[in-house]
Amino acid sequence: MLCSMAAIAQENVAERCAAIKRQSANAMKVTIADAAEDAYDVKHVKFDIQLTNLSSAISGQVTTTATVVADAMPAYVFELDTPLVADSVFINDIPAIVTRNGLVHTATIPAPLNAGQSFTARVHYHGQPIPGNGYYRTGINNTVADPWGVMVTYTLSEPYMGNRWWPCKQSLADKIDSADIWITIPGGLKAGSNGLLKNVTSLGNGYQRYEWHTNYPIAYYLLSAAVAPYTDYSFNVAMPGSSMPLPVQNFIYDVPNALQTYKAGIDSTAQMLQHFAALFGPYPFDKEKYGHCLVPLPGGMEHQTMTTQGDFGPLLTAHELAHQWFGNHVTCASWRDIWLNEGFATYGEYLFLQRWRREDAAMHMRTIHNRVISAEAKGGAVYVDDTTNDDRIFDGRLSYNKAGAVIHMLRYLMDDDEKFFALLKAYQSRYAFGNATTANFKALAEEITGWDFTTFFNQWIYGEGYPVYSITWNKIKTDVFLKLQQETAVPQSVAAYDMPMPIRLMGPQGDTTIILHNTSHEQMVKLSWNKMITQVQIDPDNWILNGENINRRDPQLGLNELTSNSIIVFPNPSQDYWYVAGLPEGCDMLLADIAGRMMKRYGNGAAKSSVIDANYLHKGMYILTIMQNEKKIATLKLIKI
Repeated sequence: MLCSMAAIAQENVAERCAAIKRQSANAMKVTIADAAEDAYDVKHVKFDIQLTNLSSAISGQVTTTATVVADAMPAYVFELDTPLVADSVFINDIPAIVTRNGLVHTATIPAPLNAGQSFTARVHYHGQPIPGNGYYRTGINNTVADPWGVMVTYTLSEPYMGNRWWPCKQSLADKIDSADIWITIPGGLKAGSNGLLKNVTSLGNGYQRYEWHTNYPIAYYLLSAAVAPYTDYSFNVAMPGSSMPLPVQNFIYDVPNALQTYKAGIDSTAQMLQHFAALFGPYPFDKEKYGHCLVPLPGGMEHQTMTTQGDFGPLLTAHELAHQWFGNHVTCASWRDIWLNEGFATYGEYLFLQRWRREDAAMHMRTIHNRVISAEAKGGAVYVDDTTNDDRIFDGRLSYNKAGAVIHMLRYLMDDDEKFFALLKAYQSRYAFGNATTANFKALAEEITGWDFTTFFNQWIYGEGYPVYSITWNKIKTDVFLKLQQETAVPQSVAAYDMPMPIRLMGPQGDTTIILHNTSHEQMVKLSWNKMITQVQIDPDNWILNGENINRRDPQLGLNELTSNSIIVFPNPSQDYWYVAGLPEGCDMLLADIAGRMMKRYGNGAAKSSVIDANYLHKGMYILTIMQNEKKIATLKLIKI
């Protein structure tokens, strides 16, 4: 069951998600805090931490198992931000001396480890992070969920805030091979996290431990914990190509009416899972689960296998679910490439609508376009230029909406859905459980299609702005003249876009769509069309991100194509006027009805064209006689409709 369109219409998922992610503290680094962190490759982490829903305070230990990849590693370097305190660090169970420089901790190893050696680093720590605003201000938050009156503690690490709640290495390239997340909490609460819930152990004294395990590679920022008085609402989904059903596990506030409020939205996840698996390839974490932890967020965060979500509007649910493929299974290789995560998640919203609300899909894409072109700012590239600025990384206009629009244009250019979705599946297969760059995706698109996408990516991913089109048109007898003009929003970045532009000729006898491959600021074409045209429409199906300035008929357009002895009339039939072109100098025009009764006499002087008013005439046929020097040189039939 899917939610109503009333709920969908209220959603601006890209702006919600982007805004709340941007509310994180300013990140003044590109990736790891210290180059020494790249001396080791993380294989496994085990959390054994204590949390409550009444405070953001955290304590416990995290054990990292890793392999040395440098020639030698004299110290284990990790990140843990203030005000958290590392009480002690043990390397291979031996106490280590630790020095601290801001958030960077260096644990000296008595005998340096060599390349290929494995080791464990256990960090005991405690503290209470600085309170945020209830959204994303810190890596761990504690706030009340309105209107339910429930206190909730939850984590959110993207992009650089894992160190706000656990001792970590924040490297996108170094995915953690597996993880155990053990969370000790007071009785009456539940703790949600990644992977499968292996056990709930009673510890006595009113405490219990939720023991989660994931055996899939996971990026540091996708590890999570959420603690609240939850109820577990779970069900199984039959997945295409799998003999085993997939558990969908949802932790919802255990208060009256909460589950009833969200149930329809949660249940729709089953159909979305099946649909996205058909489009993108098998659900990547099929041996574990998918699910949600409800928290007081005005959006969601795509924590691997268990999204942290503030509500269950269908577009939000579709967006975060698409992330399980685009962002979690295949993670952007750097924050410059964040569009590979957020653009495809945004496009997941469109794909949901296209499947279940087809009549609203085009409107949604037009809305996405408007969010890009209606903003005061016209510049900025999809490819991130400043990864030290989380406002720039999670710019809703660029990383979400423009990226989603660009993906839609790529689908249009390929003009083959079988091939387009084969590309998405190949991307998932080739970079499974790893990382990918923009260059990787471009190369794969070229491999699948055999085309060169250099110009497309240079203009739409690395370039700034978008095209703004104007079109003027005219029809003379069976000749149609079209003049397409292009300006660009940021001409210093992209002077002229190279796009095959769909143009629809519309009229009472039927419509037709032509493709005009536009590569310049002005392009003129002539074609034959024997039907009446009342309107011309640029990009009628909203495939191309563009603005539009002028769209009008120009009666002068194409007149220089006429021979000197051509006298033509258009439009014909007409409702309000006829335009007579190709007239000799000093002629007279006599308008009569079909019975020969004179209606009106016109002169043109030195003009080569004239307009015959039809508004005052009844429907029917009229005769226009052209006279020069008292001789009849032409007779034209005019039809008023």
